[in-house]
Amino acid sequence: MKLDRTRVIFIVIIGITLLVICGALAFSLLNRANNVTDPVVDNGNGNTSSDTAVSTPVVILDSPEPIWGPDYDSEDGLPTYICGADAFGSYFTLQQMQMSGKDIEHGFHLGIIPFFLNDDPNYDVSEEQRTALLNSGQWNCLLTTLDSVALSAPGVITAIVDESAGADQLWARDVGTINDLEGKRIAFSRGSVGEYFVYYALSIAQLSPRSQVTLVPQDSVADAVAAFNNGQADVVSGWEPDIYDAEQSGGVSLMSSNQLRIVIDVMVTSRQSINSNADLVQDFHNAWFDSLKSQVEDFDSAASQIASWGNNDWSFVYPESASDDFAIWLESVAQADLGDNAFVMRDTRPIINRLEIARRVWAASDVTISSEPIDDLVNSGFVLRAAEQASLQPNGNPVNDTFSISAQLDLTSVSSDAAATLAVLPCRTFSFLPESTELTLESRRILDTCVVPTLSQSVGLFLRVKGSSAWPANDPPYTEAEILEVAEGRAQSVVDYLVTQGIDPARFIVEAALPAEENRNTDDPNIQAQDRFVELTLVTAGR
Repeated sequence: MKLDRTRVIFIVIIGITLLVICGALAFSLLNRANNVTDPVVDNGNGNTSSDTAVSTPVVILDSPEPIWGPDYDSEDGLPTYICGADAFGSYFTLQQMQMSGKDIEHGFHLGIIPFFLNDDPNYDVSEEQRTALLNSGQWNCLLTTLDSVALSAPGVITAIVDESAGADQLWARDVGTINDLEGKRIAFSRGSVGEYFVYYALSIAQLSPRSQVTLVPQDSVADAVAAFNNGQADVVSGWEPDIYDAEQSGGVSLMSSNQLRIVIDVMVTSRQSINSNADLVQDFHNAWFDSLKSQVEDFDSAASQIASWGNNDWSFVYPESASDDFAIWLESVAQADLGDNAFVMRDTRPIINRLEIARRVWAASDVTISSEPIDDLVNSGFVLRAAEQASLQPNGNPVNDTFSISAQLDLTSVSSDAAATLAVLPCRTFSFLPESTELTLESRRILDTCVVPTLSQSVGLFLRVKGSSAWPANDPPYTEAEILEVAEGRAQSVVDYLVTQGIDPARFIVEAALPAEENRNTDDPNIQAQDRFVELTLVTAGR
């Protein structure tokens, strides 16, 4: 049976229409697949915001080309040693090593990967890429922070570079204390020590980064400060010199690593280097401490060598003002010389303890942490072998000689007068043995978690300990002196316990408080309970 011409034309039109529709749908799907928008990131308070969204960075295992010293010769048979580092004062020992020829003197060529060098995108190396390149063995070493090692374990800590003594800072608008961070938007460089600094500050006040603040992660410190200045954040965490730009929008410094000595810069060595060429790793450590020795003994020459490395707008160390520029960098970092390193590496428990604290802080912030055993993250051998060489021992002290892990600092010149409140600690109710000022085991456990970690790491802080006692009814009535004696006794019990945990007794301010007039001479157990506490306040004091 033949179809008439009209019906054939109709069928052809329908077929063409269906083909066009199918083609359009296919094109739409392909276009959508090729233009996926960045994922919306949970901003920490249970809500999501595309304004603060950041895509997960792609980790590329192609390393930027190292920068070599002026006497580098690829044909001379010397091995190479590649180190990655930010623009940071204590890290410039690498540049000094190159320009002075200490690397060649110790039998190798040092190659430096300088992060965010000028405006060259090849050196825009993310935190994730840095750790991946070290973990893969493409780099021999990475200068980074201890908390980063606790988080991702890309290599092994083989030396201590410094303790941040003011370089890392938290700036804010209209925020008086750490407690006042609740409800604020906080910007930081994702995955960096700036993020850790935020989490640690929040942990002091027991504020949840997931529900009580809004996190505004950025790709760099400069981006974090820009977000703060643009009104996208109320608080910004970062380090020198970028952090000072927060002043442009009315920001003021809330706290720094001079009060919270929680940031330690370390030398992290790849496991492949340690396993395959330990002698080369030792040569590098010898050259590092040799360079530090020269820096202490002839600071002007060291600064001049750093300036002559070039890229002065990156290092902020210029030929015409090299000594002053370099000294400014080092004022806020307590460098660890060979003596400090040897002290720490002979007993690694303080460093292991810092790593454990860092992991707890990261874990409490719902960050995935490495499962590498903590004890495997420190190798003391390279420092101890360097310390056996008298020729590497410095005759002098660094610019900032307050490295605190290796010594009990002299606090006699520190005044607690006019001390400023940094945070009121959330732990304030402690139980005592009956009719006694002696702390119970549970109260000691609370102090171990709420107070000891912060005080043990933060030599720039005092603790105001204010005891309060109930005023029960009695015949004859208790006197003010008797109530104050009990209150002060309880405060002193807290101090005495913290001293047994290694906290310098000079860092405490002991006070006693009386109950309000309406709470005195009462038989009401609820009112009495309200007045039985020991309030702990972290306060800053000038050094």
